Formats: sequence, C-alpha cells, structure tokens
Amino acid sequence: MKGFAALGLPDALQRDITGALAARFPQSTLLIGPEPRARLLGRTIAAALLCPDGGPCGSCISCRKVEGGVHPDLIEVDEEVRVDDARRIRSEASVLPNDGARKVFLLAHADRMNIPAQNALLKVLEEPPRYCFFVLLAQQPDRILETILSRCTRYQLPPDEEAPDETLLPALAPYLRALAEGSEVGLMRAVVGIEKFPRPQQQAWLALLQTALRDAVFAAGELGPPLLPALSAETRAIAARLTAPKLHALYGLCGTLIGRLDLNAAASALSCALTADAYTIAFLERR
Repeated sequence: MKGFAALGLPDALQRDITGALAARFPQSTLLIGPEPRARLLGRTIAAALLCPDGGPCGSCISCRKVEGGVHPDLIEVDEEVRVDDARRIRSEASVLPNDGARKVFLLAHADRMNIPAQNALLKVLEEPPRYCFFVLLAQQPDRILETILSRCTRYQLPPDEEAPDETLLPALAPYLRALAEGSEVGLMRAVVGIEKFPRPQQQAWLALLQTALRDAVFAAGELGPPLLPALSAETRAIAARLTAPKLHALYGLCGTLIGRLDLNAAASALSCALTADAYTIAFLERR
C-alpha cells in the first residue's frame, strides 16, 4: 500500500488529509471525485487508520492485508446500499474490531443510495462507535441528504489529470469575465454556445473551468503559477471578487455537472446550473 504522495493529490488536499490523520481524523468522511481515484484514496485513508505505525507504512501486516483486500476490519461495500444493507452496516459497526483498535467502512456510490437507505445509515453516522470510521465515495454529492452531508468532512478531489484543452479557452473566457463582474445575464450569454457542444466537449469545458477556478484559489493565496496563464487576468479578477469557500463550491458544482453529463443530462439543464446555481453560490449564499 503506497502512501499519499504516490496518489498525485494537490499539495493542499494532501496536507489537509495527512494533518487530520496526525490529529483526530473525522469518523465520517465524504470523498468527492472520479472513480477509481476516490476509491484508491479511500483505501489509502483506511490503511492509514488501520496501520499500527500511523502509516500507511506499506510493510506491516495490516497494510499488506489492506492491499490484498483481506483485512477483517476494512469493510468495503461496492454495490448500491439499500435499506437492508444500511441496517447490516449499523449492526456490523456495533461489533468490535478483529485485528486492532479501529474498523473502517468504505462505501462506494454513496450518491446512489435512495432516501430510506440514507436515513437508515444516518443514525450510525450521527453516533458512531468510537472505533468506527466511515469513508463515503460520491461523484454527485447533491444527491446525498443534507443531514448526512452535515455529518461528513468533505474532500473534493480534482478531475482525472489531463492536459487542459486550450482550444476551449475562447469559449471559457466570457464566462469567467461574467463571473468576475457578478453578471447573471453575462453568465447566461456565455453558456448559450456550450449547449451546442458534443457531450465530451462540454465535460472538457467544465474541467477547464475547474482549472480556472483552481488558478483563482492559487492567485488569492499567491500559492503558485497558473495552469492557464492565458486567462490570468480573468482568474485574478475572480480571486479578488469571490472568497475561497465560494470558489471551492463552484469547483464542486463543476464536478457534479460532469457526473450528470455521464448520465445524459440535458444541455439546457447544464446551462441553467451554470447560470442560476453558479450565481447563487457566488453571490447569494453566505460563505
């Protein structure tokens, strides 16, 4: 089991996770991002929680068991969790760990749980046994009940790393300028043309927008050079207008929309979200 450095996480995200592990890691965590990257991070977190040396060290018996998929205190649930599954998880959580002092539940596809299943799982997330840790994976967190979200520490993973499609920069720049200006009408005008793009190109445009939002976060904190230098003026203007939490929330909205496009969401719904939802996050919500 390799450590966090091998996962290629952004420095800030790696610091957040390793810092939490060194202090007191939250018992309920939500990893938001693409598979299989989120799953690999979830297993690495589980290995760290179960490693007696505060690892993951990769060499102890516990780490080797996690890597081999045979650790008795790591319960991975790959299928969609239903009400009966949630009840079994609650029951299993009450059983003490086998090998050490902790037990970790890694629940994939948390955003596919129906409402009754989420409500059934809520009780154990509210009051987990002191030795239990829950790591939930999701690509569309807006499908998860707010009662569950409020009990989870959320970590947003970047999209799968690919070179930005800079041919889309002319289509992105007007949107960034409208965001910096706080113009909802400008946002609407900027996304009209996106509706006509093929779905893969729409997803590439959203990934490029995420990169621009990342640049804005970095510009605000003077954390490093931009990944899209051609849009430096726009990302600096956004950084001067919006707080880091708002930028992170917009980044998360993009990830949600990329996932919706995988499910054949209508282009008109994409435009609506990039206009009304983005404007609400940026200028109406308190963050």
